[in-house]
Amino acid sequence: MRSLSILYCFIAWLLLSSFVNAPKVLSYDLIVYGGTSSGVIAAYTAAKSGLNVAILEPKAHVGGLTTSGLGHVDIGDIETIGGYTKEFMRRAGLHYGVNRLYTDIESHVSEGIFLELLQEVNVDILYNSLLKQQNGVIKQGARIQKIILEDGREFAAKVFIDATYEGDLMAKSGVSYVVGRESIDRYSESAAGIQNYKLAKRYTAEQIDEIKVLKTAFPLDYIFSNKEVVGAADSRVQAYTYRLCVTTKKENQVAFTKPVNYNPKRYNRVLERIIKLQLLTFDKVITLYPLPNEKFDLNHMDLVNASWGYPEGTYEQRRYIENYHKEYQQGMLYFLSQDVTVPEQLRNDVKRYGYAADEFTDNGNWPYLLYTRETRRMLGRTLMKQQDAWETPFKSDAIGVGSYFMDCHGVQSFITPENELWEEGELKFAPYRPYEIPYGAITPVQSECDNLLVTVCLSATHTIYGSLRMEPTYMICGQAAGVASSLAISNNIPVQQVNITQLQAQLTAQNQVLHPRQKDGYYILKESVSGIVMDNTDAAFTGSWSHSVAQGPFLMYSYQFAQQASTETAKAVYNLNLPESGLYEVQIMYSPASNRSKAARVIVSDNQGANELFVDMSRPFTAPEYWFSLGIYNFPKTGGKVTISNQGNGGIVIADGVRLIKKSDISSLMTPASVNTSMIYPNPVDDTLCISNQDEVLSKSVSVYNPSGQRVKTAVLADNCINVSDLTKGYYILRVGDKKEKFLKN
Repeated sequence: MRSLSILYCFIAWLLLSSFVNAPKVLSYDLIVYGGTSSGVIAAYTAAKSGLNVAILEPKAHVGGLTTSGLGHVDIGDIETIGGYTKEFMRRAGLHYGVNRLYTDIESHVSEGIFLELLQEVNVDILYNSLLKQQNGVIKQGARIQKIILEDGREFAAKVFIDATYEGDLMAKSGVSYVVGRESIDRYSESAAGIQNYKLAKRYTAEQIDEIKVLKTAFPLDYIFSNKEVVGAADSRVQAYTYRLCVTTKKENQVAFTKPVNYNPKRYNRVLERIIKLQLLTFDKVITLYPLPNEKFDLNHMDLVNASWGYPEGTYEQRRYIENYHKEYQQGMLYFLSQDVTVPEQLRNDVKRYGYAADEFTDNGNWPYLLYTRETRRMLGRTLMKQQDAWETPFKSDAIGVGSYFMDCHGVQSFITPENELWEEGELKFAPYRPYEIPYGAITPVQSECDNLLVTVCLSATHTIYGSLRMEPTYMICGQAAGVASSLAISNNIPVQQVNITQLQAQLTAQNQVLHPRQKDGYYILKESVSGIVMDNTDAAFTGSWSHSVAQGPFLMYSYQFAQQASTETAKAVYNLNLPESGLYEVQIMYSPASNRSKAARVIVSDNQGANELFVDMSRPFTAPEYWFSLGIYNFPKTGGKVTISNQGNGGIVIADGVRLIKKSDISSLMTPASVNTSMIYPNPVDDTLCISNQDEVLSKSVSVYNPSGQRVKTAVLADNCINVSDLTKGYYILRVGDKKEKFLKN
């Protein structure tokens, strides 16, 4: 009997001990895993609605990349920014003493604003809270019951939000996701898959031997492989980098120093580019975005290939990749400032800079986070695709608006058995305009998890994620998730069953922009314009051109621009395929601005040869007439063309829309209503015909037509005059740009 009592006591002691020593589960209404900018806005929004909210941040600072070096905020269309994202930028402006949205912000300032927001609504912030790598998520059916951290702490909540860049909570919760690029065929996306390869260099056998030695020390720098099918899917991700903060203010500088494992030969390709392009200032080698207080946000120190193992890597593997990037970038800065093979002028310019001493003070002035541009992407209730940025931009469950172009950095850099270095990854142009982000893109499939929202690793293909992957977009999604969490909890329903009308009403009350505001002269559709209309996407381009939507008017998706040069280095050719030969008026569209060329060279090729014109692209249009006339030409059915050249004396040349309007004859030009009776003199004329007010004319190139509609003369004005002594007697039409006048030759 006594032994039995002892046994009972021992069992009771064991039960009590296990209870006493069991980890205490901390409970909240909402737990946000990841204190990124998205996580901060999500937590702030939910707490304002009355929820008890905690942020579990794996590292020691909130704000994500916005407080970790990414000071130059990429937005797209500023009018798509509303709600608490706009409030963040407004407070940044007030910090710098201006009453406007601020988008170039020092990291420590951004962190201060985020902390201010969280303190205002009493959000608990638990730093160094890393999700347990194995068995860190406990579920019952499709519902997360609690999560366990690496240090053993446990947390329960009614709703969870994964706001991390890696999507670890999402992945460990059994939600479907993808890493890498879909093929073109998978969703019929024109810009999907492996991109067109570019040959970067041919190596000698001796150089290959040297690279193989370097590869032993830097295994992620060099890949030996073969080309694959363009447009095919793969599991690779684009290049990562640290967004460093540097300054030219000497009293706030920390010098660039040589890292462990430094080898100057690692930067041979950087040196080759410097010498080939004669880059003699720091800002020509690396992108420097100006920030307040003489600071700069460094971008494009990309290390292609080294990112591939990060998304699915263990914590230890990720730390290795992070340090690998750190040493690479530290070494590059030391190389540029100290190595004697670097041109002295460039070395001296780089020496003017140093790390900002007042940034990242508890991390050796180095950013806290690696800029992981893309990792996992959820396969949620709604999968966003390239087409959503142009063909299907409107959504019934819209929670915000995206507007950045689809952008991807380098993905591959590899050497083939033929000793050729090939590169690929940068997206071919994909059409886009401001588009609505659906609630379905932040919600998993309900059967997989019904109390989780994902605000960074959105449900999207690689192509459109190139637009979505911006900090303001993450914040916009964070605000929507904060409201949705409140609605799900108050109604005791899965996040997938939140009433969209209520969600949108609350977001609208918080000034979130749910629908894009169409600007006059932006994204003009071909179908809305009469005549035969061609867009810049219909033209053949050679040389260096860039896309933009910064300045209207423009046709369709965007316009392209090139810098003028003394000799032609770039051109856009619109090859005409007409329904019939005959007379056509040719018009072009360009987006005027002060930096545009005042004499953009345009060549119209018709039956009579090449006709050179010069157009002042700085002169504005009067809405709704966005077209500038180049005159009337007699074209064959095929073989005619309009060419826009970058040859000139400086300024920007625009290639956008070209429009042709069929003219049955020239009689319409002879009617009194179409003739300017005071533009030219003398009239009648013997030898020299002059224009009275050249300020009214957009082009210095003039054309003369006979009454049958044939162009009989093309010339460039000299002192506002043209010699017509070679014309026979009779009536003619003088056309200058969209101005025309009838005159009599004696």
